[in-house]
Amino acid sequence: MNSSTATGEQAWLTTVLRPAGPLEAAAVRKLGAALDQLAAASDLVLLDLTAAVVRDPRALARALRAPATGFERAGRCLLVVGAPGRLVAELDRAAVPIVVLPGDARPAQVPALPACVPALPAQVAA
Repeated sequence: MNSSTATGEQAWLTTVLRPAGPLEAAAVRKLGAALDQLAAASDLVLLDLTAAVVRDPRALARALRAPATGFERAGRCLLVVGAPGRLVAELDRAAVPIVVLPGDARPAQVPALPACVPALPAQVAA
């Protein structure tokens, strides 16, 4: 899941993507393209939808399917925070391999990290 450096240390890169405003068709395409680009360099992409207005949940679920599948195949993770209920239903219906957390989730409310999030190395956790 993590990239190894020449010294054998593991690197971990998380990217936060936070679209704002209405996610119309052009914005959904742009978001899909951005996720495709981020998949090449990020171990985890957190897609924060709390500032977005999802106009067409089915179209967004379809746009997220390919990037989410790519992340899953590479042992990486696409994590969505703040997805509206209709989008969550569409993601489930389309079997998109994505981790979804509620928009108001705080670490104390989340019982455990999603399976795609590895434990932090000891020097970072301390």
